[in-house]
Parts: sequence; structure tokens; C-alpha cells
Amino acid sequence: MQNIHPLFVHFPLTLLSIGLLFDFLGVALKKDSFRNAGWWCQAFGMLAIMAAAGTGLMAEESLEHSGHNALAHETMEQHEMFMLISAGVFAVLFVWRAVSKTRLPEKLLLMVLYFVIGAAAAGIMFYGAHQGGRLVYEFGIGGSAVKQPAGDVQQDHDGGHQHDKESEAEEHHEH
Repeated sequence: MQNIHPLFVHFPLTLLSIGLLFDFLGVALKKDSFRNAGWWCQAFGMLAIMAAAGTGLMAEESLEHSGHNALAHETMEQHEMFMLISAGVFAVLFVWRAVSKTRLPEKLLLMVLYFVIGAAAAGIMFYGAHQGGRLVYEFGIGGSAVKQPAGDVQQDHDGGHQHDKESEAEEHHEH
């Protein structure tokens, strides 16, 4: 089965972190519209995190015997651990809000606690995402590498085409 995990990973990162930002803006600016936006981002972020976690566990299962090295395996385990921890913490915050009929805590201490926990969960989530990025870009896990041309290749990004040194030398001799 095709690894579809990359299709889902950006949604929880964006929705949950932006939701937290909207919540903060709602409190700081005393705007219910921001708090409502924060709630809906959080709700859809929880759906997205379930999709990302599910596809991530499927991807891990498909990579079990892919021959990756011990460091890549450890990085994968760290990625999974940090992402599942952040999912659990965001789930607690979501339940907290749902039980409160989508309202943020009104008492200052509880509100500060909510935002500290949310910021910690976002930090854990971003670090876990970094580990996932390492899996792809450092270890080449979960994708197919595009074969790179052999030799010394120079690219001209302004002209939209590329030249290697041999064809460039031939062009100069023709003129």
C-alpha cells in the first residue's frame, strides 16, 4: 500500500497550533470570534491528528522490514513517541474544552495552565514533526528517491533549463 501519511501530517500541526493562537488572541483581545475559531481549529485538529496517527502507524508497519539502520529506527521511535504524547495532551485539552461547552477556563490560574499545557503540547508536536522530517530527508524513509544525474551539473534557474559542463563547452565552441 502507498504511504499516505505525508498527506495528513501538516493538518494537525497547523490546526492545533493556530487554534491555540486563536484562543490566546481571543483572551488577549476579548474577542469571542477568535475563541470560536480556536475551538473549531482544535476540533478539526483532533480529527486530523487521528488521521495522521493512523496513517503513521500504517506507514511504520509497512516499513518494518525496509532495511533501515539503527539510527533511523531510533529516530522513527522518537517521532512516534513525541507525536503520540502530543496527541494525548491535545486530547486532554480538547476534552477540557468540550466539558466546558467549548469555553476557555475563566479563572486566571486555570487559563494560564491551559495555555502552558497547550504550548508544551505544540512544542512536543513540532519536535516530533522535526524527527519525522529527519526520517524523510536524512534517512530517505517513506519515499522514493529521484535518481540524480551523474557528473558535475550546473543549473541555470533563471533560464528554466540546466547545463552540464560538457554541453556548455560545446555551446561555446559552436559560437
